[in-house]
Amino acid sequence: MHNMIFLSHANPEDNEFTRWLALQLARERYPVWCDLTKLLGGEDFWRDIEKAIRERTQKFLYVLSKNSNSKPGPLQELQVAQNVMRDQSLQDFIIPMLIDELPHKEINIQLTRINAIPFNSGWGRGLKILLEKLEQDKILKSPNFTPTAVSAWWRTQFSPDEGISNKPEEYLSNWFPIQALPSNIYFYTLQRSQIGKLEVQSELPYPAFQHNQYLVSFAQADDFAGKLGNFVSIKDFHSFSTRDFLEGNVAKKLVERKQARDFVSRLLRMAWQKMVERCKLPTYELANDTRCFYFTKGLAENDRISFTGVNRETTFRQVVGYKSLKASDGQIISKRFWHFGIQARPLVYPTFVYIIKPHVVFSDDGKNIWESKERMHKARRSQCKDWWNSDWRDRILAAMNWLSNDEREIEIQLGSDIAIQVSNCPVSFISPVSYTDPVKGMISIADEEERGYDEDWDKIEDWDVE
Repeated sequence: MHNMIFLSHANPEDNEFTRWLALQLARERYPVWCDLTKLLGGEDFWRDIEKAIRERTQKFLYVLSKNSNSKPGPLQELQVAQNVMRDQSLQDFIIPMLIDELPHKEINIQLTRINAIPFNSGWGRGLKILLEKLEQDKILKSPNFTPTAVSAWWRTQFSPDEGISNKPEEYLSNWFPIQALPSNIYFYTLQRSQIGKLEVQSELPYPAFQHNQYLVSFAQADDFAGKLGNFVSIKDFHSFSTRDFLEGNVAKKLVERKQARDFVSRLLRMAWQKMVERCKLPTYELANDTRCFYFTKGLAENDRISFTGVNRETTFRQVVGYKSLKASDGQIISKRFWHFGIQARPLVYPTFVYIIKPHVVFSDDGKNIWESKERMHKARRSQCKDWWNSDWRDRILAAMNWLSNDEREIEIQLGSDIAIQVSNCPVSFISPVSYTDPVKGMISIADEEERGYDEDWDKIEDWDVE
Protein backbone atom coordinates (compact mmCIF):
# COMPACT_ATOMS: atom_id res chain seq x y z
CA MET A 1 0.00 0.00 0.00
CA HIS A 2 1.37 3.41 -0.96
CA ASN A 3 0.87 5.17 2.33
CA MET A 4 4.22 6.69 3.38
CA ILE A 5 6.23 9.82 2.60
CA PHE A 6 9.85 8.96 1.93
CA LEU A 7 12.56 11.49 2.86
CA SER A 8 15.80 11.15 0.92
CA HIS A 9 18.84 13.17 1.98
CA ALA A 10 22.61 13.30 2.26
CA ASN A 11 23.74 11.65 5.49
CA PRO A 12 25.16 13.13 7.71
CA GLU A 13 25.55 16.52 6.02
CA ASP A 14 21.83 17.35 5.79
CA ASN A 15 20.66 15.53 8.92
CA GLU A 16 19.59 18.60 10.92
CA PHE A 17 17.17 19.83 8.27
CA THR A 18 15.87 16.35 7.46
CA ARG A 19 15.16 15.47 11.09
CA TRP A 20 13.40 18.81 11.59
CA LEU A 21 11.26 18.31 8.48
CA ALA A 22 10.33 14.74 9.42
CA LEU A 23 9.12 15.89 12.85
CA GLN A 24 7.17 18.81 11.37
CA LEU A 25 5.41 16.52 8.90
CA ALA A 26 4.63 13.99 11.63
CA ARG A 27 3.10 16.76 13.76
CA GLU A 28 0.78 17.45 10.83
CA ARG A 29 -0.15 13.70 10.90
CA TYR A 30 1.67 12.76 7.70
CA PRO A 31 3.21 9.24 7.82
CA VAL A 32 6.83 10.09 7.13
CA TRP A 33 9.88 7.86 7.05
CA CYS A 34 13.58 8.62 6.98
CA ASP A 35 16.60 6.86 8.42
CA LEU A 36 16.88 9.47 11.21
CA THR A 37 13.44 8.88 12.73
CA LYS A 38 13.11 5.11 12.85
CA LEU A 39 10.04 3.95 14.78
CA LEU A 40 8.44 7.40 14.59
CA GLY A 41 4.72 6.65 14.56
CA GLY A 42 5.55 2.97 15.10
CA GLU A 43 7.04 2.62 11.61
CA ASP A 44 9.95 0.14 11.58
CA PHE A 45 13.14 0.52 9.57
CA TRP A 46 12.84 -0.35 5.89
CA ARG A 47 15.62 -2.79 5.01
CA ASP A 48 14.91 -2.88 1.27
CA ILE A 49 14.95 0.81 0.27
CA GLU A 50 14.13 0.18 -3.39
CA LYS A 51 11.14 -2.00 -2.50
CA ALA A 52 9.96 0.62 -0.01
CA ILE A 53 10.07 3.36 -2.64
CA ARG A 54 8.27 1.18 -5.19
CA GLU A 55 5.60 -0.36 -2.94
CA ARG A 56 5.11 1.90 0.08
CA THR A 57 5.83 5.47 -0.99
CA GLN A 58 3.05 7.89 -1.96
CA LYS A 59 5.37 10.91 -2.17
CA PHE A 60 9.17 11.07 -2.53
CA LEU A 61 10.73 14.15 -0.91
CA TYR A 62 14.29 14.87 -2.00
CA VAL A 63 16.44 17.15 0.18
CA LEU A 64 18.35 18.97 -2.53
CA SER A 65 21.70 20.43 -1.50
CA LYS A 66 25.28 20.72 -2.65
CA ASN A 67 25.87 17.43 -0.83
CA SER A 68 22.92 15.37 -2.09
CA ASN A 69 23.40 16.74 -5.60
CA SER A 70 26.55 14.68 -6.01
CA LYS A 71 26.47 11.98 -3.32
CA PRO A 72 25.86 8.43 -4.67
CA GLY A 73 23.39 7.28 -1.98
CA PRO A 74 20.73 9.96 -2.43
CA LEU A 75 21.18 9.94 -6.22
CA GLN A 76 20.55 6.19 -6.34
CA GLU A 77 17.31 6.65 -4.34
CA LEU A 78 16.36 9.49 -6.69
CA GLN A 79 16.89 7.24 -9.71
CA VAL A 80 14.60 4.60 -8.22
CA ALA A 81 11.96 7.27 -7.61
CA GLN A 82 12.34 8.50 -11.20
CA ASN A 83 11.78 4.96 -12.47
CA VAL A 84 8.70 4.53 -10.27
CA MET A 85 7.25 7.80 -11.48
CA ARG A 86 7.81 6.79 -15.12
CA ASP A 87 6.65 3.16 -14.80
CA GLN A 88 3.50 4.03 -12.84
CA SER A 89 2.77 7.28 -14.72
CA LEU A 90 2.70 9.27 -11.49
CA GLN A 91 2.42 13.04 -11.43
CA ASP A 92 4.38 15.10 -8.91
CA PHE A 93 5.70 11.94 -7.26
CA ILE A 94 9.06 13.62 -6.59
CA ILE A 95 9.28 16.92 -4.72
CA PRO A 96 12.78 18.44 -4.46
CA MET A 97 13.42 20.82 -1.55
CA LEU A 98 16.36 23.19 -2.03
CA ILE A 99 18.03 23.94 1.31
CA ASP A 100 21.22 25.78 0.35
CA GLU A 101 22.69 28.00 -2.37
CA LEU A 102 23.20 25.29 -4.96
CA PRO A 103 23.18 27.15 -8.35
CA HIS A 104 20.37 26.10 -10.66
CA LYS A 105 22.77 25.38 -13.50
CA GLU A 106 24.55 22.81 -11.32
CA ILE A 107 21.42 20.88 -10.24
CA ASN A 108 21.53 17.23 -11.25
CA ILE A 109 19.94 16.70 -14.66
CA GLN A 110 17.35 14.36 -13.09
CA LEU A 111 15.83 17.35 -11.25
CA THR A 112 16.35 20.32 -13.57
CA ARG A 113 12.79 20.14 -14.94
CA ILE A 114 11.09 19.78 -11.55
CA ASN A 115 10.33 22.88 -9.49
CA ALA A 116 12.12 22.80 -6.14
CA ILE A 117 10.53 24.27 -3.02
CA PRO A 118 12.91 27.02 -1.79
CA PHE A 119 13.64 26.07 1.80
CA ASN A 120 16.89 28.02 1.43
CA SER A 121 14.97 31.28 1.96
CA GLY A 122 13.36 30.12 5.20
CA TRP A 123 12.53 26.69 6.60
CA GLY A 124 9.17 27.85 7.92
CA ARG A 125 8.16 29.32 4.59
CA GLY A 126 9.28 26.23 2.69
CA LEU A 127 7.29 24.03 5.07
CA LYS A 128 4.21 26.13 4.46
CA ILE A 129 4.51 25.61 0.70
CA LEU A 130 5.14 21.88 1.12
CA LEU A 131 2.12 21.39 3.39
CA GLU A 132 -0.10 23.19 0.90
CA LYS A 133 1.19 20.94 -1.88
CA LEU A 134 0.58 17.76 0.15
CA GLU A 135 -2.93 18.91 0.97
CA GLN A 136 -3.58 19.83 -2.65
CA ASP A 137 -2.47 16.34 -3.74
CA LYS A 138 -4.65 14.74 -1.03
CA ILE A 139 -1.76 12.84 0.52
CA LEU A 140 -3.02 10.31 3.07
CA LYS A 141 -2.51 10.98 6.77
CA SER A 142 -2.10 8.46 9.57
CA PRO A 143 -3.53 8.34 13.10
CA ASN A 144 -0.18 6.97 14.32
CA PHE A 145 1.67 10.17 13.45
CA THR A 146 0.64 12.90 15.88
CA PRO A 147 2.19 15.63 18.04
CA THR A 148 2.09 13.12 20.89
CA ALA A 149 4.05 10.59 18.84
CA VAL A 150 6.62 13.26 18.02
CA SER A 151 7.01 14.16 21.70
CA ALA A 152 7.37 10.49 22.67
CA TRP A 153 9.99 9.95 19.98
CA TRP A 154 11.89 13.05 21.08
CA ARG A 155 12.03 11.92 24.69
CA THR A 156 13.60 8.63 23.65
CA GLN A 157 16.23 10.36 21.53
CA PHE A 158 17.34 13.37 23.56
CA SER A 159 18.13 13.93 27.21
CA PRO A 160 16.21 16.76 28.94
CA ASP A 161 19.60 18.31 29.73
CA GLU A 162 20.72 18.38 26.13
CA GLY A 163 21.13 21.91 24.85
CA ILE A 164 21.44 23.45 28.34
CA SER A 165 24.62 25.41 29.09
CA ASN A 166 25.72 27.29 32.19
CA LYS A 167 25.73 30.64 30.45
CA PRO A 168 23.43 33.52 31.42
CA GLU A 169 21.00 34.64 28.75
CA GLU A 170 18.78 37.73 28.52
CA TYR A 171 15.10 37.39 27.65
CA LEU A 172 12.69 40.16 26.81
CA SER A 173 9.24 40.20 28.39
CA ASN A 174 6.05 41.81 27.11
CA TRP A 175 6.03 44.17 30.11
CA PHE A 176 6.59 47.81 29.17
CA PRO A 177 7.38 49.93 32.23
CA ILE A 178 5.47 53.05 33.22
CA GLN A 179 8.10 55.48 34.46
CA ALA A 180 5.91 56.94 37.24
CA LEU A 181 2.26 57.46 38.05
CA PRO A 182 0.87 60.90 38.93
CA SER A 183 1.40 61.82 42.57
CA ASN A 184 -2.32 62.26 43.31
CA ILE A 185 -5.66 60.75 42.37
CA TYR A 186 -8.93 62.67 42.77
CA PHE A 187 -12.47 61.79 43.82
CA TYR A 188 -14.66 64.66 42.62
CA THR A 189 -18.08 65.00 44.30
CA LEU A 190 -20.70 65.45 41.61
CA GLN A 191 -23.85 67.55 41.83
CA ARG A 192 -26.84 68.19 39.59
CA SER A 193 -28.51 71.57 39.21
CA GLN A 194 -31.90 70.08 38.30
CA ILE A 195 -33.86 67.05 39.39
CA GLY A 196 -32.81 63.94 37.56
CA LYS A 197 -30.32 61.09 37.52
CA LEU A 198 -26.79 62.02 38.58
CA GLU A 199 -24.86 60.64 35.63
CA VAL A 200 -21.93 61.98 33.62
CA GLN A 201 -21.76 61.54 29.86
CA SER A 202 -19.78 58.58 28.54
CA GLU A 203 -17.26 60.51 26.43
CA LEU A 204 -14.98 62.68 28.56
CA PRO A 205 -11.89 64.55 27.38
CA TYR A 206 -9.55 62.70 29.75
CA PRO A 207 -9.58 59.32 31.52
CA ALA A 208 -12.26 59.37 34.21
CA PHE A 209 -15.26 57.32 35.35
CA GLN A 210 -18.14 57.68 37.75
CA HIS A 211 -18.20 55.75 41.03
CA ASN A 212 -21.41 56.39 42.95
CA GLN A 213 -21.54 60.19 43.43
CA TYR A 214 -17.86 60.64 42.58
CA LEU A 215 -15.86 61.17 39.41
CA VAL A 216 -12.50 59.36 39.70
CA SER A 217 -9.57 60.75 37.70
CA PHE A 218 -5.95 61.88 37.71
CA ALA A 219 -6.95 65.03 35.80
CA GLN A 220 -7.67 68.44 37.34
CA ALA A 221 -11.26 69.58 37.87
CA ASP A 222 -10.92 72.34 35.27
CA ASP A 223 -10.36 69.67 32.58
CA PHE A 224 -14.01 68.61 32.98
CA ALA A 225 -15.63 72.05 33.18
CA GLY A 226 -18.70 72.03 30.94
CA LYS A 227 -17.90 68.47 29.74
CA LEU A 228 -19.79 66.32 32.25
CA GLY A 229 -23.23 66.61 30.68
CA ASN A 230 -26.34 68.74 31.13
CA PHE A 231 -26.84 70.09 34.65
CA VAL A 232 -23.89 68.07 36.10
CA SER A 233 -20.87 69.74 37.68
CA ILE A 234 -18.19 69.22 40.32
CA LYS A 235 -19.06 70.42 43.83
CA ASP A 236 -16.05 69.32 45.89
CA PHE A 237 -13.15 66.86 45.80
CA HIS A 238 -10.97 64.49 47.80
CA SER A 239 -7.28 64.19 46.90
CA PHE A 240 -5.24 61.09 47.80
CA SER A 241 -1.62 60.16 47.36
CA THR A 242 -1.55 57.62 44.53
CA ARG A 243 0.96 55.45 46.37
CA ASP A 244 -1.07 55.43 49.58
CA PHE A 245 -4.25 54.89 47.59
CA LEU A 246 -2.80 51.75 45.95
CA GLU A 247 -1.59 50.43 49.31
CA GLY A 248 -5.06 50.83 50.83
CA ASN A 249 -3.82 53.30 53.44
CA VAL A 250 -6.51 55.90 52.71
CA ALA A 251 -10.11 56.20 51.60
CA LYS A 252 -11.21 52.91 53.14
CA LYS A 253 -14.73 54.29 53.39
CA LEU A 254 -14.66 54.90 49.65
CA VAL A 255 -12.83 51.82 48.32
CA GLU A 256 -10.90 48.80 49.55
CA ARG A 257 -7.30 48.19 48.46
CA LYS A 258 -8.17 45.71 45.70
CA GLN A 259 -10.81 48.04 44.34
CA ALA A 260 -8.35 50.93 44.51
CA ARG A 261 -5.92 49.01 42.31
CA ASP A 262 -8.74 48.16 39.93
CA PHE A 263 -9.62 51.86 39.73
CA VAL A 264 -6.06 52.86 38.80
CA SER A 265 -5.87 50.05 36.24
CA ARG A 266 -9.16 51.20 34.74
CA LEU A 267 -7.87 54.77 34.34
CA LEU A 268 -4.66 53.53 32.73
CA ARG A 269 -6.63 51.31 30.37
CA MET A 270 -8.83 54.26 29.36
CA ALA A 271 -5.74 56.42 28.85
CA TRP A 272 -4.18 53.80 26.59
CA GLN A 273 -7.36 53.55 24.54
CA LYS A 274 -7.53 57.31 24.02
CA MET A 275 -3.87 57.38 23.02
CA VAL A 276 -4.12 54.66 20.34
CA GLU A 277 -7.35 56.13 19.00
CA ARG A 278 -5.55 59.45 18.51
CA CYS A 279 -2.98 57.46 16.54
CA LYS A 280 -5.88 56.30 14.31
CA LEU A 281 -5.63 52.63 15.23
CA PRO A 282 -9.14 51.12 14.96
CA THR A 283 -10.63 48.84 17.61
CA TYR A 284 -11.51 45.16 17.41
CA GLU A 285 -13.73 43.81 20.18
CA LEU A 286 -12.40 40.68 21.92
CA ALA A 287 -14.07 38.52 24.54
CA ASN A 288 -14.91 39.72 28.06
CA ASP A 289 -15.27 43.38 27.03
CA THR A 290 -11.61 43.61 26.04
CA ARG A 291 -10.30 45.03 22.80
CA CYS A 292 -7.24 45.19 20.63
CA PHE A 293 -6.07 47.94 18.30
CA TYR A 294 -4.83 46.94 14.87
CA PHE A 295 -3.03 48.40 11.87
CA THR A 296 -4.96 49.01 8.67
CA LYS A 297 -3.45 49.03 5.21
CA GLY A 298 -1.49 52.23 4.58
CA LEU A 299 -1.45 53.41 8.20
CA ALA A 300 2.26 52.61 8.51
CA GLU A 301 4.48 53.44 5.55
CA ASN A 302 4.62 50.42 3.23
CA ASP A 303 2.72 48.55 6.00
CA ARG A 304 5.95 47.89 7.85
CA ILE A 305 7.69 49.50 10.82
CA SER A 306 11.37 49.92 11.62
CA PHE A 307 12.64 49.48 15.17
CA THR A 308 15.74 48.58 17.13
CA GLY A 309 15.94 44.81 17.39
CA VAL A 310 17.32 42.61 20.13
CA ASN A 311 20.77 42.76 18.50
CA ARG A 312 20.69 46.57 18.88
CA GLU A 313 20.48 47.01 15.12
CA THR A 314 17.70 48.69 13.16
CA THR A 315 15.38 46.25 11.44
CA PHE A 316 11.71 46.18 10.44
CA ARG A 317 8.59 44.05 10.56
CA GLN A 318 5.46 43.87 8.42
CA VAL A 319 2.26 44.75 10.32
CA VAL A 320 -0.19 44.31 7.43
CA GLY A 321 0.12 41.70 4.69
CA TYR A 322 -2.00 39.60 2.40
CA LYS A 323 -2.25 36.19 0.87
CA SER A 324 -3.56 35.55 -2.62
CA LEU A 325 -6.24 32.86 -2.66
CA LYS A 326 -6.52 30.87 -5.88
CA ALA A 327 -9.00 28.61 -7.56
CA SER A 328 -8.06 25.10 -8.67
CA ASP A 329 -7.15 26.45 -12.12
CA GLY A 330 -4.61 28.83 -10.60
CA GLN A 331 -6.65 32.00 -11.06
CA ILE A 332 -6.49 34.48 -8.18
CA ILE A 333 -10.02 34.81 -6.78
CA SER A 334 -9.43 37.01 -3.74
CA LYS A 335 -6.95 38.37 -1.24
CA ARG A 336 -6.97 37.74 2.48
CA PHE A 337 -5.39 40.60 4.42
CA TRP A 338 -3.90 40.05 7.87
CA HIS A 339 -3.55 42.86 10.39
CA PHE A 340 -1.27 42.86 13.42
CA GLY A 341 -2.84 44.27 16.57
CA ILE A 342 -1.97 44.75 20.22
CA GLN A 343 -3.92 44.67 23.45
CA ALA A 344 -2.66 46.47 26.58
CA ARG A 345 -3.41 45.44 30.14
CA PRO A 346 -2.17 47.73 32.94
CA LEU A 347 -0.45 46.17 35.93
CA VAL A 348 -0.11 48.33 39.05
CA TYR A 349 1.22 45.75 41.50
CA PRO A 350 3.98 44.81 42.23
CA THR A 351 5.21 47.22 39.54
CA PHE A 352 3.77 49.70 37.06
CA VAL A 353 3.71 48.30 33.52
CA TYR A 354 1.55 47.79 30.47
CA ILE A 355 1.41 44.11 29.51
CA ILE A 356 1.19 43.98 25.72
CA LYS A 357 -0.49 41.00 24.09
CA PRO A 358 -0.38 40.49 20.29
CA HIS A 359 -3.33 39.63 18.04
CA VAL A 360 -3.96 39.07 14.34
CA VAL A 361 -7.24 39.91 12.61
CA PHE A 362 -8.30 39.59 8.96
CA SER A 363 -10.12 41.49 6.24
CA ASP A 364 -10.91 41.25 2.54
CA ASP A 365 -9.97 44.84 1.75
CA GLY A 366 -7.21 45.81 4.20
CA LYS A 367 -9.58 47.80 6.42
CA ASN A 368 -12.93 46.17 7.33
CA ILE A 369 -12.40 43.25 9.69
CA TRP A 370 -14.42 40.05 9.27
CA GLU A 371 -17.38 39.58 11.57
CA SER A 372 -17.21 35.77 11.70
CA LYS A 373 -15.21 34.60 14.72
CA GLU A 374 -15.00 31.07 13.32
CA ARG A 375 -13.64 32.27 10.00
CA MET A 376 -11.14 34.46 11.86
CA HIS A 377 -9.97 31.52 13.97
CA LYS A 378 -9.35 29.30 10.94
CA ALA A 379 -7.45 32.03 9.11
CA ARG A 380 -5.34 32.78 12.19
CA ARG A 381 -4.31 29.14 12.56
CA SER A 382 -3.31 29.03 8.91
CA GLN A 383 -1.51 32.38 8.79
CA CYS A 384 0.29 32.27 12.12
CA LYS A 385 1.20 28.61 12.59
CA ASP A 386 4.77 29.35 11.49
CA TRP A 387 5.24 32.51 13.55
CA TRP A 388 7.65 31.73 16.35
CA ASN A 389 8.12 33.68 19.59
CA SER A 390 10.64 36.00 17.94
CA ASP A 391 8.08 36.97 15.28
CA TRP A 392 5.48 38.01 17.84
CA ARG A 393 8.12 39.73 20.00
CA ASP A 394 9.51 41.78 17.11
CA ARG A 395 6.09 42.88 15.91
CA ILE A 396 5.26 44.06 19.43
CA LEU A 397 8.54 46.02 19.51
CA ALA A 398 7.74 47.50 16.10
CA ALA A 399 4.22 48.54 17.15
CA MET A 400 5.47 50.15 20.37
CA ASN A 401 8.16 52.04 18.45
CA TRP A 402 5.51 53.31 16.03
CA LEU A 403 3.34 54.51 18.91
CA SER A 404 6.34 56.35 20.40
CA ASN A 405 7.06 58.02 17.03
CA ASP A 406 10.63 56.68 17.10
CA GLU A 407 11.24 58.17 20.55
CA ARG A 408 12.29 56.17 23.59
CA GLU A 409 8.96 56.66 25.35
CA ILE A 410 5.25 56.79 24.60
CA GLU A 411 3.49 59.75 26.18
CA ILE A 412 -0.02 59.01 27.43
CA GLN A 413 -2.18 61.93 28.57
CA LEU A 414 -4.10 61.67 31.84
CA GLY A 415 -5.09 65.36 31.92
CA SER A 416 -4.37 68.61 30.13
CA ASP A 417 -1.18 69.13 32.12
CA ILE A 418 -0.37 65.61 33.29
CA ALA A 419 0.88 62.52 31.45
CA ILE A 420 2.73 59.29 32.02
CA GLN A 421 5.73 58.05 30.07
CA VAL A 422 5.81 54.41 28.92
CA SER A 423 9.12 53.00 27.72
CA ASN A 424 9.08 51.33 24.30
CA CYS A 425 11.76 48.96 25.57
CA PRO A 426 10.31 46.05 27.59
CA VAL A 427 11.48 44.69 30.92
CA SER A 428 14.18 42.05 30.47
CA PHE A 429 15.02 39.05 32.61
CA ILE A 430 18.32 37.22 32.98
CA SER A 431 18.20 33.43 32.99
CA PRO A 432 21.18 31.80 34.78
CA VAL A 433 21.33 29.14 32.02
CA SER A 434 20.95 29.08 28.25
CA TYR A 435 19.26 26.57 25.99
CA THR A 436 19.96 25.72 22.38
CA ASP A 437 17.48 23.46 20.61
CA PRO A 438 19.27 20.28 19.44
CA VAL A 439 17.41 20.71 16.15
CA LYS A 440 18.72 24.02 14.85
CA GLY A 441 17.62 26.34 12.14
CA MET A 442 13.88 26.56 12.81
CA ILE A 443 13.53 29.71 10.72
CA SER A 444 10.07 31.19 10.33
CA ILE A 445 8.24 32.78 7.46
CA ALA A 446 8.57 36.14 9.20
CA ASP A 447 11.94 36.74 7.50
CA GLU A 448 10.23 36.72 4.13
CA GLU A 449 7.18 38.66 5.26
CA GLU A 450 9.42 41.51 6.40
CA ARG A 451 10.27 42.12 2.76
CA GLY A 452 6.60 42.71 2.06
CA TYR A 453 6.45 39.97 -0.55
CA ASP A 454 3.42 39.07 -2.60
CA GLU A 455 2.46 35.57 -1.49
CA ASP A 456 1.19 34.61 -4.95
CA TRP A 457 4.23 32.50 -5.66
CA ASP A 458 3.94 30.34 -2.57
CA LYS A 459 0.98 28.58 -4.13
CA ILE A 460 2.64 25.89 -6.23
CA GLU A 461 1.45 26.19 -9.80
CA ASP A 462 3.57 24.25 -12.27
CA TRP A 463 4.64 20.82 -11.08
CA ASP A 464 4.46 18.96 -14.35
CA VAL A 465 7.61 17.09 -15.45
CA GLU A 466 8.17 17.64 -19.13
